[in-house]
Amino acid sequence: MSLIKHLGIEEQDLRWWHMASCKDMPFSWFFEDYETDKETAKQIDQLCLSCPVNKFCFDEGVKNKDWGVRGGVYMNLGRSDKTYNKHKTQEIWRKLKKLHG
Repeated sequence: MSLIKHLGIEEQDLRWWHMASCKDMPFSWFFEDYETDKETAKQIDQLCLSCPVNKFCFDEGVKNKDWGVRGGVYMNLGRSDKTYNKHKTQEIWRKLKKLHG
């Protein structure tokens, strides 16, 4: 049995978000919790940095003018939100730049 079938996903239905590290995380984590709890925000940043589909997530967020965390960056209408990203260190920004170009 293939890994994809073991996960209960048919190959023709496979999408990038099926492989996201956050796929089973609470939705609020990437919006309200990120906005209000710096420790949660830092945990999410680390989760996103290690995610195998980080770039796809970020690109979709930009393309769709999303808000919330996408690819490790808190977005407002598809652009980096300075207020909710201000906790990030220079090292985190370097890693994100390397991932997103």
